Amino acid sequence: MVNIKHSVHTKIWIEDENGETVLGAGQLEILNVINDKGSISAAARAMNMGYRSMWGKLKKIEKRIGKPLLIRKKGGASGGNSILTFEAKIMVDKFKQLQHEISKSAEKIFKEKSLF
Repeated sequence: MVNIKHSVHTKIWIEDENGETVLGAGQLEILNVINDKGSISAAARAMNMGYRSMWGKLKKIEKRIGKPLLIRKKGGASGGNSILTFEAKIMVDKFKQLQHEISKSAEKIFKEKSLF
């Protein structure tokens, strides 16, 4: 008999009371790339996404959580920039912790259940 190692994977997202996604992998990636690149336009280019599309996604998240995610400085001669608010950084960190804890718990349960 062949001994094949299996693992379990999880995917989580947060929804509002209307079932609309507030935060998940896609939203988290957008926030991380904006944080890394320093602007919405640079993040949109890096993700091969239109600026308006990214802007729309950000506005949806902000509306659903009731808080701004970014501190924005409009462009000019030196260009604009965007950085995550303190609250957004905490939200991103807590979501990553939640993902990690759920993943570890799922793996533990999976091993205990010995499905294969």
